[in-house]
Amino acid sequence: MNYVTFQSYMEAFRMEEVSIIGKDIFLDGACIHVVGMGRKEEGTFLYLLEEQPLSEENPVWKPDQTRRESMSDSADRYDGKALHINKVTTGGETFALQGGTGGNLAQMEYAEAYFFFQQMMEKGWRLSEESPFYHLEWKCMGIVTLHLRDSYEKLPVLTGEIERVTVGPTHKSYIIQKPVRLERGKTGQLSFFLEEGGEEIVCYINQVDMMEPLAEERKRFADPQYQERALQHVTAEEFEQMKKMALESIGADCPEGMGYVTVEYECTRENLSAQFYATRYLDSIPEPKNGATAMLMMGGRPEQETGPHGFRNRCAVIQYAVPVATEALDAELFMMTETIPEKEVAV
Repeated sequence: MNYVTFQSYMEAFRMEEVSIIGKDIFLDGACIHVVGMGRKEEGTFLYLLEEQPLSEENPVWKPDQTRRESMSDSADRYDGKALHINKVTTGGETFALQGGTGGNLAQMEYAEAYFFFQQMMEKGWRLSEESPFYHLEWKCMGIVTLHLRDSYEKLPVLTGEIERVTVGPTHKSYIIQKPVRLERGKTGQLSFFLEEGGEEIVCYINQVDMMEPLAEERKRFADPQYQERALQHVTAEEFEQMKKMALESIGADCPEGMGYVTVEYECTRENLSAQFYATRYLDSIPEPKNGATAMLMMGGRPEQETGPHGFRNRCAVIQYAVPVATEALDAELFMMTETIPEKEVAV
């Protein structure tokens, strides 16, 4: 490093004004340290520290991994709590937040962390010896920067006492791996537990059908009402180019004469959604693709909002191309995703 580099770091990382909070809080058993606020030209931010696993403990992609192994590893990936905070109440005033960024200190430029900690300490920030972060190595520590929704010409004076924290909606994944043979025109049910000793969940399969993405996309582009709406924003030539690209993208994964199996289902817990995969897909090893690739996620909508068992009816699309005449598919209820609603926590 030379002086020019040092000066550029100082200009980039130094805040115009900071206000200290310096408080440990606990969210679902995880300790988060709220350092304080900082104001820059681009906005006002709340800064938090959060313990993170060592980088070598994070799942690493391996070229010989099956899709099953890769997705199982991803489900176990550490999901921090701090990034989900969307409101903080301190000193009787509530501050709304609108997302932010996070990263491990060891993976960032240490100069950035140095300037950040130095400026906060100049304004009185200290970690108590009882704080979990006092002896924590930087390689196990992450810093999260949350953007305040409101702008401030001058930072408010903070007391350091945080009263409440609101955590926005989050999701939690559970690997189930329950085999099922899906047959068109037939129903069924699967029973499983999300966690050992937990409640038994039942997933009712109400309908198994087939969708033809390429045919449906052609139908959409041929719809006069869709064309009329689209041509209000693009030219006829651009519309034709959009059509060409969309059909090519879909056709690359699900060509003519092929389709995706769809599953209408309902679960005995309303906040759960299911992910079904073809068994062959799960046990295959992804082949590298040359050039740019596009990820196309197909969605489905059930005919009835409420299923025959009285629970919310949902639709899953198994994005594994099979001949449209396929009557049965060996699959798995591979994963359940739980939607956790927004909650307010007194700290």
